[in-house]
Amino acid sequence: MKQCRNNAGFTLMEVIGVLVIIGFLAVIAIPGRSSTSLFGLSSNADVIRNHLFYAQSLAMKQGSVGGIKCDGMQYWLFKANAPDDAANQLPLPGEDAVKISLSNKKITLTAFTLFFDFAGRPYTAYADSIVNAPVDAGNQLVITVGVPSDPATKTITITPETGFIQ
Repeated sequence: MKQCRNNAGFTLMEVIGVLVIIGFLAVIAIPGRSSTSLFGLSSNADVIRNHLFYAQSLAMKQGSVGGIKCDGMQYWLFKANAPDDAANQLPLPGEDAVKISLSNKKITLTAFTLFFDFAGRPYTAYADSIVNAPVDAGNQLVITVGVPSDPATKTITITPETGFIQ
């Protein structure tokens, strides 16, 4: 008597072949669906954050006041308490110009002025050691970094008193 074989089902090779094809399609399709601007956004937010760290460390190293100002179209590093005075503006590391154009970087930033004193404490205004506006619970500073064609944003928060940048 002859036994019947049940040939219903897939072989192991067929299953592996289908999984390889699905994996290949996923590798191609998923990155195409996620926005590449998000990667640029994170990268640019990190650059801004590092520039803020640099401004803080420079003020502490020089034992004086300095910071970064953004007018919504460009931003720059400054020393002393007069950020708009061209004599006080300094180049940031890795940048070609003293004032960095936001449109050239393809990012948007909220306008802000951030001062750091000799101890690295943050201020939103600083005339002298007595007349100033320290970053505190009532005067917080949150910087929003965005991409012009994308609603996604990243925020950079300046912690009161310590000046920790996160």
